[in-house]
Amino acid sequence: MSKKPEETTIYAFGDFQLNTASERLIRLDEPVAIEPQLYALLWLFIQHPGVILSKPVIETEVWAGRPVSDDALRAAIKKLRDVLHDDARAPQYIKTIPKQGFKWLARVDAIREPVTKPQKNKTVTLWLVCFIALALLGLAGWYGFSAPTPNKAKSDGVTITSLTNMTGSEVDADYNATSNVLAVIHRDSRGSPQQLYLKSLNDNVITRLSWDEANYHDSYWSHDGKKLVFMRLHDHRENWYIAHIDHMLNVTQLDTITNPLLDKKYVIGWTIDDNGLLLAEEMEPGKQHRIYEFDLSSTTITALTNPNVAGRGDYAASLSPDGSKLAILREEVAREATLLVTSMEDGNLLANVALPFVPSRLVWTPGGTTIAMSSFYGDHLRYNLLDGATSSTPHLPENSLDFFASCGETCYIMRQHNGNFLDLQETPLSAIHNRVSDVATLPLIGSGRLIRLNNAQDFPQYLPNQQGVLFVSLQGKQLLFQQLTQQNSERTFATLDSQLRLNTVVVSPDGSLVAGSANGRLFISSLSNEESLPVSFLTSALERYENPVWHQGGEQLYVSRLTANQPDIVAFDVASKQMTPVANNLLAFAPVPDSPSLAMGITADLQVVTLTNSNGEWQQESNIGKVTSASPNRWYLTNDALYHTKYQIPEAFLCKLSLKPMNEEHPQEQCWSVGDNRFRLHFDISPIEKKVMLVESLSAQSDIIQLSW
Repeated sequence: MSKKPEETTIYAFGDFQLNTASERLIRLDEPVAIEPQLYALLWLFIQHPGVILSKPVIETEVWAGRPVSDDALRAAIKKLRDVLHDDARAPQYIKTIPKQGFKWLARVDAIREPVTKPQKNKTVTLWLVCFIALALLGLAGWYGFSAPTPNKAKSDGVTITSLTNMTGSEVDADYNATSNVLAVIHRDSRGSPQQLYLKSLNDNVITRLSWDEANYHDSYWSHDGKKLVFMRLHDHRENWYIAHIDHMLNVTQLDTITNPLLDKKYVIGWTIDDNGLLLAEEMEPGKQHRIYEFDLSSTTITALTNPNVAGRGDYAASLSPDGSKLAILREEVAREATLLVTSMEDGNLLANVALPFVPSRLVWTPGGTTIAMSSFYGDHLRYNLLDGATSSTPHLPENSLDFFASCGETCYIMRQHNGNFLDLQETPLSAIHNRVSDVATLPLIGSGRLIRLNNAQDFPQYLPNQQGVLFVSLQGKQLLFQQLTQQNSERTFATLDSQLRLNTVVVSPDGSLVAGSANGRLFISSLSNEESLPVSFLTSALERYENPVWHQGGEQLYVSRLTANQPDIVAFDVASKQMTPVANNLLAFAPVPDSPSLAMGITADLQVVTLTNSNGEWQQESNIGKVTSASPNRWYLTNDALYHTKYQIPEAFLCKLSLKPMNEEHPQEQCWSVGDNRFRLHFDISPIEKKVMLVESLSAQSDIIQLSW
């Protein structure tokens, strides 16, 4: 493809606008879902209005020169026409020129938008890729009190009613319209266990159900409002329960569900007859995830979906109110989601919609014709089955997210928080290594800087030569790449659209450049920018590159190139964009410091292997352990060990994998707790290896709200 302009440019044609910085297509102020290949085809047409584009030209620009059949090309043109609401018989945008190719008809106006510096000291909307699952529930009891009348506020035609008003953080909820009762997962503070509460919206009475030190999560009402299924996590063991609830919100019976078929699965709802549960699978690398039905009477399990895709597969689902249709969220490829709707009667596909973001939740409206989807980032979309239209109406107020239920055709039960989620915290490594449960003889003394700014911070990186710390913040819908100097001076030098999910941020050895990966695309920016500029992409939207690591010389990146979901490491020259093969079947690769013939690699199943260089080729040697992410912001390589972070609900750990042979004095892996409920595990270790910068999860005040318009 031709190189896109680096400045923010919007191309207007007909009812549409194409933003080349964010690669988003807008129609009448509403985002339009468009696949990467169709985006590349649309961009090619816009670059050449009025020019007949032949098949060889389209193959070269859109399919990177790979041969494509006439049927495949016609299918792509048809799909693009569908996106643009264009009619091949009376075209407004794309005209077929027999035996020659295709021609763009519409006028295109280029609108250059000035790059503006983001305002500092503005409350953020949100950060963070939220965990899909946390923990599960048990025990029963009750505690009630009269709550004040919920507060109501109006903004932009939207009415917000606060439903909980509890001190602390409500992190999850489910609503039953029959009984008009909320089931709420609540945490008093960041280190507190997640507990289960009920609230009747009829009389505002709140009832506490759980009273132990376990963590509870994934609670769902049966359709009749008489049973509540939930999960409980204690000592890293999960158990499933069903509480029978009477009209006074008392627990009359507690059933324990034990079955090996439920291993590595979690509840996402009930079947329509309340005799079974809908289940999803815990995320595992390289696995095709499916949606299941678990029959409570026969204790049998049935797979409802069977995806065959390059991504993780089906990760969320919901039955329509009458049980006749199943809505499914499917990741076709990494970080690209599709909404599927199938008939429960005959399995026929009723809808297949590419989505502009990756939702974490979906709910049906009561009429059974509309599906609402949302993410932890505050993105949302409605899809209407009757006309196939999508809409992002209404505009969500700041810091509102996660649709838990629909309370009407224009009403959501959701979450709203105060915008304060993440800060950065520097900790001496010795303090982490030496933490003990009892009172030590000597105090743990060591300097550790807290970086607490107005915005949520993540992706910390120590800059070389005492230049301070680099991190990424979220302001509105933009990610800000920022530098904080040793003298506490803060500056923003680059930006990225927050809808482009950020995977990695790495600083060059001399501290002059920052590179990264977002939505499978490599980007780069200079730290010397005098004003904030959009990052420059090095690769196209059709290619997938992940987990870049700087070569010691600072001119190349070792990066994983994914072809048909097969990862291989290449050396990517930043200036020429030329690539050289390095090693096969690896998600990440990095030479060991001060050892030019030794390297570390991470395989597709997240195993850590050592590699040696023989005659210019890297050969895998020994397996030294396993990590939970291949992102370089989740591991740090020294000359004798690999540090990495992992999560064992609810506790986060910093671990050290030794590159040396294991013996009694040097175990292969050592792990140290860095606290409970840390939802972001990116970190960096200072060059002198005496301090570690971690992402601190704050206990943001949040409530369950009702949003109507």
